[in-house]
Amino acid sequence: MRNFGRRLLAAPALALAAALPAAAPGQDAAPGPVSVARTTGNALILWDASSEVAEFVTSKTPDDRANAQLRRDAVRVAAANIFKLEKSAKTLTVKVMYNKKGPWSPDYHADTFGGVVHYADLEFPYKAAEAGKDHWKSLDAKSQLPSWMKFTVLDKLPH
Repeated sequence: MRNFGRRLLAAPALALAAALPAAAPGQDAAPGPVSVARTTGNALILWDASSEVAEFVTSKTPDDRANAQLRRDAVRVAAANIFKLEKSAKTLTVKVMYNKKGPWSPDYHADTFGGVVHYADLEFPYKAAEAGKDHWKSLDAKSQLPSWMKFTVLDKLPH
């Protein structure tokens, strides 16, 4: 009965992730679903990086390289979605999240849902992003973030 309850709790989260809109065709979007949750004031974008994090685990990517990739992809998510925000927005935050796997279920021959991890935030003022959009939208993997962007790691990556 406990496994059935876990499955019921996981179903809405998985359905939400599947329903989140992807970036428009032709945009250089990061892997995983993206949702623009708030377009004014302190604008908010939610990015489900579960597929990318799973690939890091599979390929045994070192944390520093994985973190650099997630940082760069959070910038790509912001760039691909900033046009959806109102010009009155003060700040933009991209929340980088991933689904955590729970213990293996012998009943269902699959991992259970272990919750959602809020891994990191990319934050910056909207006006600075608009003013420097030609530069920051084309950052490569080795580029430093502009001084007005802040990427804060809040949790650990799985191993």
